[in-house]
Amino acid sequence: DLENEFVAPRNSVERTLAGFWAELLGVAEVGVEDDFFTLGGHSLIAVRLFAMIRRQWKVDFPISILFEAPTIARCAALIIDRIGPQDDSAPAPTELADPAGPKFTHLVAMHRGDGGPKTPFFLVAGMFGNVLNLRHLASLIGTDRPFYGLQAKGLFGDDQPHITIEEAAASCLAEIRQVQPKGPYLLGGFSGGGLTAWEMGRMLRAEGEEVSLMVLLDTPLPVRPFLTKPDKAMIKLAQIRAGGPQFLADWARRRWEWERSRRAKAANEPDTTVPSYNNAAIETAFRHAIGVYDLKGWEDGRVVLYRPPLDRRFKVIGGKWVSAAGEYVFHDNLWTPFAPQLDVVEVPGDHDSMVLEPNVRVLAARMKAAIQAAEAGGASQPDHRLAAE
Repeated sequence: DLENEFVAPRNSVERTLAGFWAELLGVAEVGVEDDFFTLGGHSLIAVRLFAMIRRQWKVDFPISILFEAPTIARCAALIIDRIGPQDDSAPAPTELADPAGPKFTHLVAMHRGDGGPKTPFFLVAGMFGNVLNLRHLASLIGTDRPFYGLQAKGLFGDDQPHITIEEAAASCLAEIRQVQPKGPYLLGGFSGGGLTAWEMGRMLRAEGEEVSLMVLLDTPLPVRPFLTKPDKAMIKLAQIRAGGPQFLADWARRRWEWERSRRAKAANEPDTTVPSYNNAAIETAFRHAIGVYDLKGWEDGRVVLYRPPLDRRFKVIGGKWVSAAGEYVFHDNLWTPFAPQLDVVEVPGDHDSMVLEPNVRVLAARMKAAIQAAEAGGASQPDHRLAAE
């Protein structure tokens, strides 16, 4: 059952949006006060929804606006503010979204309202800069604590993405300070976003501010060790032995798909195999940024790496392990040299699903414990048994 009483669309914009929602969410009827997330919406559907809005009305919004405007009524209010009224038959929506749209480039309040009296937590989104996949985590950390996602510049419109980690970190900090001018700060980042969070923490510490907790959600180093030729040969032999002729057929198919994607990117054509919302430009900028980033370590400071179980698929020379993705596996993602006091905590799921239901419940519980310990000044006491090699 839907939480809100059904309210039918009242103008042409709301009717068009209701059609979009019904098509994308697979529901027969959508009321203008129904919540996008309650109906099963997620980041990939949001990307398609805002692409349809862009085609229909030639207006751009970041998909993170769904935190502010999760209903058709509030989305329509934003659109009408941009394009003007399309008819005069609609009463005012029950609750209007801010017609000015997002107030920040990066900062997204992921709780309705202003949160509570506790220190805010700031979490940088992954490589593509989309915070929607982090909404479950934000909710489970608790609505008594303000929780802000930090999205990438260039997600929508004509803004160009940052091309260095330092630029991205400085830009994010400028907005964070409008919410929390002084420390102590609670920071984190998902996947590649952890590098931006790390640099933000470094900048704050250089200014004398306290960073009481740095959370890395399966963040890799900027540059990982490449597989050696002997190790590649061992893996290929193991795959052929395990898969037989079918392996060669599957390999040829994957190779064709990779080549097709590569050529599309080279020709500056959209890659139809991947849902995109300025993803290509953001990915290009991010890969450039990590290639030139000079990662500096912290001799002290509370740093916690949360990562999924290790994918030890192939054993290679020297007793090392390689994942199914063809990357060397390290229990600490190689962060210990940069964070000597690093805590490693294993959580269920894989790189993507660790922040999604139901796995995110474990992650949120352990993050809450680490946050509380950081604020109390004690040890976070992660379960090292789960993180053992």
